Amino acid sequence: MKSRNIIYVFVFLTSISTYSQESLTLEEYKEKVLNYSQIYKQSQEQIQAAKAGASIAFKGYLPKLDLGADASLNLKDIDKWSNHYNHTYGADLTLSQPLYTGGALKAQEKIAQREVELNELNQELTIDQIYYQANSTYWNASANLALYKSAKEFYEIVKRQHDVISDRFEDGMISRTDLLMISTRLKEAELQQLIANKNYTLAMQNLHILMGVEPNAPMEDLMEINAPCPKPINLTLDEVLNRRPDYVSTQIDIERQHFVRQAAISKYNPNLSMYVNGGWGIPNLKIPGIIPGDPDFTSMAGINLSIPILRWGERKQTNKQNRALINIKKLQQSTVADQINQEYCAAWTKITQTNEQVAIATDNANLAQENLDLVTFSYNEGKASIVDVLSAQLSWTQAQSNIINALYAHKMALAEYQKVIAFTR
Repeated sequence: MKSRNIIYVFVFLTSISTYSQESLTLEEYKEKVLNYSQIYKQSQEQIQAAKAGASIAFKGYLPKLDLGADASLNLKDIDKWSNHYNHTYGADLTLSQPLYTGGALKAQEKIAQREVELNELNQELTIDQIYYQANSTYWNASANLALYKSAKEFYEIVKRQHDVISDRFEDGMISRTDLLMISTRLKEAELQQLIANKNYTLAMQNLHILMGVEPNAPMEDLMEINAPCPKPINLTLDEVLNRRPDYVSTQIDIERQHFVRQAAISKYNPNLSMYVNGGWGIPNLKIPGIIPGDPDFTSMAGINLSIPILRWGERKQTNKQNRALINIKKLQQSTVADQINQEYCAAWTKITQTNEQVAIATDNANLAQENLDLVTFSYNEGKASIVDVLSAQLSWTQAQSNIINALYAHKMALAEYQKVIAFTR
């Protein structure tokens, strides 16, 4: 992608509206959705689990203290319990300390640390997805509210014209045909208003459910569909990649695989540990006159050394296997980079095109409004037909729907852009 050394900035498209105390802004809604999201809560638990795993891996360096006990009974001489030679018992306490594990402990600790980082990045990715879903739901509700208001306004426009025509028909100034045509249009406007109200109600129910509120709770005042929105300036691909949690995760995953390889080949390296052991009990082997059967205390200290000598090429094949897995991770990283590049180009194209659509739809709405006013005035003056009025009304309502749909598409393009660039980072 062509390099563009331009900072990410914000500009406002329209003036800021004033909201009542019961208004629900987009930022407030996104936070409520995030706090309610069960997926987000799962990601938090996954981070806690990964941190616990990292703590467990670190404790592998520390000394270990183990208590053991055993007892045995010779069932053949069970009736001779007083004889010390038919039963044994004992307990021992062992303190051990690993000195060198072939790099296994260090590799496991690094793997656990990378697991924490991967889960934290996954949480960031989850937040981006939740915010995008919240954006979509919020602006969908706002767009349906605008369509409902437009349908109500359209009904009022047709109703006013219907009243004028009804009065003129009663005075005998126009034919019944005009009245029937405007009455039909009035019923269409009424039906359109009912459908818009239904869509708005459903959209608000979805909005409430997503943030954990009763679906039929009182409807809040939402931001207008033409409310201020950020207009980004193009970024370079490298800037986008460095912001994306899924791409950063691929680099962490490659590092993790390197440590997995080290852990896998560590078992073919020497291992060294030391221990201190103390025990009390009856010895398992008792020979009268030589090894007594009475309980006693023993202690010892020692060092264990293990050096693998012959493994028939296992180390070489294990190393080869893990290096292949590392190469797979690198190829996956390249695939993710291409996918992000594709997503970013598509998101930027949508922003550019929807911005142009909003401008064209706005001009068209202004022309439709002016045309409706002129045709209505001309009809009332007897210089236009009812067909011209109905056509102007239809153009007006279509223009209103077009501008609302264009604004909604632009809002969603911006939301998609924010998701693509990981705006929360």
